[in-house]
Amino acid sequence: MSLCDASSEAINASTSHRPGFPRVALFALGGAYFVLGCASLGAVGMVEEIQAGLGVSAAAVASLVTVFSVVYALTAPAAQAVAGHLRRRAAIAMGLTAIAAGCVISAAAPSYPVLIAARLLMGLGAAMTGPFLTAAAATLVAPEDRARALAMVFGGVTASSVLGVPLASFLAQTLGWRWAWGALALAAVICAVIVWQLLPAANKGSRASIATLVAVLRNRPLAMTVAACGTSVVGMFSTYALIAVWLAEVGGIEAAMIPPALFMFGFGGIAGNALAARAVSSLGARGAALACMCASLFAMLALPFAAGWPTWGAIALMVVWAGAGMMIMVPVQSLLVALDPERAPLSLALNSSAVYLGMAVGATVAGAVYEAFGPQVLPFGSAATMLVAIALLAFSGGRVVGRG
Repeated sequence: MSLCDASSEAINASTSHRPGFPRVALFALGGAYFVLGCASLGAVGMVEEIQAGLGVSAAAVASLVTVFSVVYALTAPAAQAVAGHLRRRAAIAMGLTAIAAGCVISAAAPSYPVLIAARLLMGLGAAMTGPFLTAAAATLVAPEDRARALAMVFGGVTASSVLGVPLASFLAQTLGWRWAWGALALAAVICAVIVWQLLPAANKGSRASIATLVAVLRNRPLAMTVAACGTSVVGMFSTYALIAVWLAEVGGIEAAMIPPALFMFGFGGIAGNALAARAVSSLGARGAALACMCASLFAMLALPFAAGWPTWGAIALMVVWAGAGMMIMVPVQSLLVALDPERAPLSLALNSSAVYLGMAVGATVAGAVYEAFGPQVLPFGSAATMLVAIALLAFSGGRVVGRG
C-alpha cells in the first residue's frame, strides 16, 4: 500500500463518524503551529540581545535558525516513518514538550554551545509536532470541510512567520531574551495540554514510507518547483535572518523603532497571504508564483537604496517585500497540486522540508556574508538567489490540472 493510499484510508476512517465542525480543536492546532513557528524564528528578533548576553557574533546567533531548520527538515519525514502510527495527540504533546524543554534550556543557557543543544532539541520537537498537526486537522472533519480545516491550522503558521519575530524582539527588549524563551516555553506547555484535551484519542494514522517521498524527486516538474520554492526562501532569509542588524547598522533605525518595523513587516506578510488566492485566480498558479518572486526581487534590489530614506519609507518598502515573499507560498502549493494531484500530499510535505532547509541555508549565507562583507551587501546576495529561484520555476515545465 502506498503512502497516499494509507493516508486516504486513515483519513476516511477517522472522519466517517465525526459530525459538526470542531472549530475550537482546530484553533488549538493552529495555536500549536504558531508556537512551533515562534520557536523556529524567535532568535531572529533577539539577535542583539543574545549577542550581548553571551558575547557571540551576529552570525553565531543567525546559526540558531540554521540548526533548528536543518534538524526539522531532515527529521520530519523520518518522524512520520517512525511515529506515524501513534495517537496524534500523544505525538503532538511529546513534540510540544520537547520544544518547551528546549526553550527552558535556552532561557538558562550559560554558553553558546548549550544554546545550540537546546536548538537541536527544539528542532526534534518541531519535527514531531508539525506533520501531526496537519494530519490531525485533515482527519477531524468530513472531506468537504478538509480545506477549511487546514486553512485554519495553517493560519498559525502564517501568524508565526510574520508576527513571531517582532513579538520575540519586543519581549527581548522589554523583559530580556531569557524571559522571552521562558514565555515561549509556557505557551508550548499550555498548547500541549489544550491539544491533549481537545483532540480525540482515536485520532491516529499509520507509518509513512520514506521511499515514496524520494519518488517525488524523480518527477522533474515537481522537483524543480520544490527547488524553486526552497531557493526563494534562501533568498528571503539571506537578509531576513539579520534584518534587525541591517535596520540598525545600515538603515539607521533607532533600536526602539525596530520592533514596530518588524511588526509592519509582519502585517505586510499577512496582507500578501490574503491576496495570494486572488493572484492565483488571475494569473494561474505558476504565473502568480513568478510574479511574486519578481516583486520580491524588486524589493531586495531597492532595499540598499532605502538606507537614506525616512524611517517610514524604509518600513513601507519592507511591507512590500514581506507581502511579495508571503504570497509565494500559496501559488507554489497550488502549482504542486495542479502538477500531480495524486502525489500532492507527498510533494507538499517535501516542499515543507525544502522551506525549512531554505531557512537554514539562508541564515547560514546571511551570517557568512555579514562577516565577510558587512550588512550592506545582504540584499544583493538575496537578489542573486531569488534570480535562481525564478529561473528554476520558469523552466520547471509540466502539464497541470487547472490553471498553472
